[in-house]
Amino acid sequence: MKVKDISARKILNSIANFSLEVSITTKDGIFKSSVPAGTSKGKHEVKEYIGGIDAAVKNITKLKRTIKKTNFSSLKDILSFEEKTKGYGGNATLAVTYSLLKALAYEKKVPVWKLFTKKKKIPMLLNKMIGGGVHAGEESTTFQEFLVLQKPTNLKKNISLFKKIGKDWGFHGRDLEGGWVINVSDEKALQILRKYDKTSKIGVDMAASEFYHDGIYKYKKMSLARTDGKIVMPKLTKDTAEQIRFVRYLKNRYDMYYIEDPLDENDFRGFAELTSRIGKNTLVVGDDLFTTNPERLKKGAKLGAANACIVKPNQVGSLSKTIEFVNLAKKYKYTTIISHRSQETNDSILADLAVGLQIPIIKIGLTGGERVSKINRLFEIMGE
Repeated sequence: MKVKDISARKILNSIANFSLEVSITTKDGIFKSSVPAGTSKGKHEVKEYIGGIDAAVKNITKLKRTIKKTNFSSLKDILSFEEKTKGYGGNATLAVTYSLLKALAYEKKVPVWKLFTKKKKIPMLLNKMIGGGVHAGEESTTFQEFLVLQKPTNLKKNISLFKKIGKDWGFHGRDLEGGWVINVSDEKALQILRKYDKTSKIGVDMAASEFYHDGIYKYKKMSLARTDGKIVMPKLTKDTAEQIRFVRYLKNRYDMYYIEDPLDENDFRGFAELTSRIGKNTLVVGDDLFTTNPERLKKGAKLGAANACIVKPNQVGSLSKTIEFVNLAKKYKYTTIISHRSQETNDSILADLAVGLQIPIIKIGLTGGERVSKINRLFEIMGE
């Protein structure tokens, strides 16, 4: 495949911030891609744009001469070309890579996921029901996400659950990813989730780094406690040991299967302790802990920190590094979960990556064109 032209422009993402869109022109047409951004970001994520998004637009235009000289006949060629865009920022690199993937897949007359594998395996859906944390503001839970895991063929059940919660509790509106904002404690939110769904596997993304400061986890609100028949006002702060005990209590009380970022992003040893205690039948998931970075995953695996990991390509800013990360996770027997971000675009390539990289779970919201495009693409793949 030969590229005739490449260009870039700024577009709006789901919260009206600017994102980058890259267009690749070949003899077969124009192929466009865009990459999301996060609001809750790990400290170890790469920069989205070096010098800002305007600089990225100009830098991509400067690629014209180089990209025209390159022949792209395989996935390997595209991954090799990533080295030439490293200095532009992670989102710029990925937008170019994704556009090349789409163009090559079209030329080969296959869907994008088939550039990675011939085996089609559709991931489970991890859908967001209730949203809080920095995605929702002060009138919300401390934890960032309350989630339900479902087979794609059972999506209707999650949609029904989402609507029921919204009807009874959704008067504060929705967060950045479409989850219902509920002004209750985290434990009360879990009670609500379990009240409406007593059988499904549920979980949370605590995004604990967002409320961890100077060795203390500080909550917005806590459920009232009872001691010797008396109501006791709960503490709003917890040290690491207390946080681990609280997570274990919530896991057991509400039969949680999925617990993401329950501790600070640098607390590998705390993650290891928690995993040793509850990891036998629960996914202890590192997102900010690993930031899709192979070196951080190696460190975590050595210590036994977590047993599952989030995959967000723009955290590491490279598809080749993302593939390395996923392969390492498989080697270490970590469950992988590919995830949307709070500042999404309408690009649906996340679904192709989930299937192509054989990732068993995809985390996604249920509303908004930027979320629905990925789910619809997943169902399209099911029929291909």
